[in-house]
Amino acid sequence: MKKAATAVLLAYVTLLSACSGKGNKDAEIQLPIYGAEAVRYEIAEAQYMDISETQSMGVTIGYPYAVYLTYPADALVMSFNALKGRAVTEGEILAELDSTGLDYDISNQQTIVNAAYQTSLTGGRAAQLQYEIEQMKLDMLLAEKDSYTIKAPFDGIISQTQAVTEGSEVTAGTLCCAVSELSKTEIYLEGGGASQFRYGQKVKIKVDNDMYDAVVAQAPDQAPATAYGSSAGRVVFDLGDGVMDKIIEENAMAVAAGWATVYVTTERKNVLAVPDSAVKTSGSDSFVTLLDGEERYKLKVTTGASLGGYTEILNGISEGDIVIAEGSGIFTGTE
Repeated sequence: MKKAATAVLLAYVTLLSACSGKGNKDAEIQLPIYGAEAVRYEIAEAQYMDISETQSMGVTIGYPYAVYLTYPADALVMSFNALKGRAVTEGEILAELDSTGLDYDISNQQTIVNAAYQTSLTGGRAAQLQYEIEQMKLDMLLAEKDSYTIKAPFDGIISQTQAVTEGSEVTAGTLCCAVSELSKTEIYLEGGGASQFRYGQKVKIKVDNDMYDAVVAQAPDQAPATAYGSSAGRVVFDLGDGVMDKIIEENAMAVAAGWATVYVTTERKNVLAVPDSAVKTSGSDSFVTLLDGEERYKLKVTTGASLGGYTEILNGISEGDIVIAEGSGIFTGTE
């Protein structure tokens, strides 16, 4: 009965065309089992090939360096113009608060200052000091009023905001907006996934519908002295001189959206490989089932990278060996 099963097995072995243009051969085996339907297997030839895989990940377009502007007091909003993504110029008004109550205090203090000044003209040193004190109080009130008008500290872009409407009430110390320098715009990744990148690695970055070549300019790994710093859990991607400026100018909306996509291609050249489905695991060990004429063997192998549906074999089988790529890999027959 075993010989009959073997004969049928060998009759169905046919090598198909190459996989991925590399000459990798697939075929199908039908193994008759007593009292059951045939069990089908795919077979493949172990051979040297190039294997690769491209993965994508969302990253941030942002401004890690910013000046954060907060509200100076509890007050009503009279005007608000600090919309995220909007370019601003130095001194431009971003928000104004109602200073009605403060205006009354200023008017009252101005009256006190005027009286103190007149007294200081004919009074002694004490009168002069009193005038200076009252003037200082007025200056403080005027400075406070000035802070009720929030202005851009330099030419830049609104990188963060808490949008409000006119007539809304805001609380002292809460964020109005953050202003960043356009020249310091970065594409970066923080936290999960950062560890897979290394300094100098080449990647592709997609912003909106445009793809750009980029290189990892900062990564958590040990960077050479020429790197401009590294930080645990942070990766910075460099598009090259002038590219980010061009993106900001031509695609400001995409930059304002705050996200992009990085594409990472992992590649192994000229490695011995088999389809992923040919490799089985048991604990920490990996195995393949080898077909050698009429015999079938379970062999332990050492694997490398698994990319694009193929697994690199470092040790255990040789080029040209035929392995079962799908199925249990266990010969089942009857006496």
